[in-house]
Amino acid sequence: MNKVKFSERFLWISVTLSLLGLVFVLSIEKVKAISSDGEKYLQILHEVVAYIENDFVEPQEEKKIYIGAIQGALQSLGDPHTRFIDVDEYKELQNETKGSFGGIGVELNYQENAFVIVAPIEGTPAWKAGLLPQDKIIEINGKPVKSLSQAESFAMMRGDVGTSISMKIERKGTKEPFIVNLVRELIQIRFLRSFYLSEKETGYIKLVQFMGKDTGKEFATAVKNLKDSGAKKLIIDLRMNPGGLLDLAIELADLFLPPNSDIVSVKGRGGVLIKSFKSESKELKYLDLPVAILVNGGSASASEILAGALKDHKRAIIVGTQSFGKGSVQSIIPLSFGAGVAITIQKYYTPSGISIHGKGITPDHVINPVSANEDEKYALEKLFKKNLIRPFLESHSEFDEDSISDFKTLLKKENLKISDSVVKIFLFNEMRMGTSQTKPRLDLDIQLSEAINLLK
Repeated sequence: MNKVKFSERFLWISVTLSLLGLVFVLSIEKVKAISSDGEKYLQILHEVVAYIENDFVEPQEEKKIYIGAIQGALQSLGDPHTRFIDVDEYKELQNETKGSFGGIGVELNYQENAFVIVAPIEGTPAWKAGLLPQDKIIEINGKPVKSLSQAESFAMMRGDVGTSISMKIERKGTKEPFIVNLVRELIQIRFLRSFYLSEKETGYIKLVQFMGKDTGKEFATAVKNLKDSGAKKLIIDLRMNPGGLLDLAIELADLFLPPNSDIVSVKGRGGVLIKSFKSESKELKYLDLPVAILVNGGSASASEILAGALKDHKRAIIVGTQSFGKGSVQSIIPLSFGAGVAITIQKYYTPSGISIHGKGITPDHVINPVSANEDEKYALEKLFKKNLIRPFLESHSEFDEDSISDFKTLLKKENLKISDSVVKIFLFNEMRMGTSQTKPRLDLDIQLSEAINLLK
């Protein structure tokens, strides 16, 4: 049986469904013989299926029963990335890089009959709609995700640019699931942007995703330009960055580490070392520039590799909240009759030997962002439900004191209370939704402000 792995990438769904997380290698491998215990339970399985088909009160499709059994076997491993791929989805994966698709711009994991958001990609419809890491998509266009195959779900999320999609979202801390309506866009991401914060003599680089053939060069150029502008320290913002190419994470880590420093290692079954990656001897290095890296629950995969490498070598301080914990490699294996299976075969380890998978990177300095409490979330939900937010934003295009004052007036009129800090952050974020060019505001971003202060 052919076993195929594709180049190192980590599965995100821009829904342009971009292959980023699955690794693919060419080899020939035979299915192992089943043990005597295995034979017994296969016989029991066939007997159970026969009883379901003959005696269950409602007629059932045989295919559905067996797929459920396969999915149950894979789910028993406790790994959300190991999963069954039915015929239609396998075709989608094979055709993934052909053509362009409309998408919503979000990287997903499939867990417990729902899609769990790792991170929305900045500037995309999902980001503009305010979707957050750990949000669960439980319905797509009115259909429960648990009643759909993954291929059916993917097909429903994809569509022509300009078409609409409705999703029901379940969010921790929110009393009731809520509906989000999005319009699909062609996902064209600017992966990097930088600003010189002259008042703090600090360079700031926001990396949206570890993708793009020229992103490594652009990153190095941005660091040089920021230093030339007077930057004496550097902030690398990896918040909401779901990862991407392993090679790019290694390339960026190399800029800040002495030659022959461990960056990341890949280990397989039983902890056997598969490969380790080290920094190289290059002219372009920034070994003395103080660095802080911002992470949160939407920082995953390649983001965690870069943060983990620089943290372990004490080359950067990590600021923010715990990262996502996606540090594994999946192999896509073709099965009989056009189906497939994704199986986790390797895990990433930081230079100190810590597994990223399921744990994430713990910041050196845990700084929680300013966020709305339960009453404030309820107040904002009420404004959205009464359709008062959109008209307000349409009549207030600039984030300024007048907009803040008018919003407070609106709250008073509706007999709602929200703190000044939450009002400012909410309005600032809403008013910048259409652009990714906004210079960061230190007065509104406590994590960024603290990171700058912590750097010597």
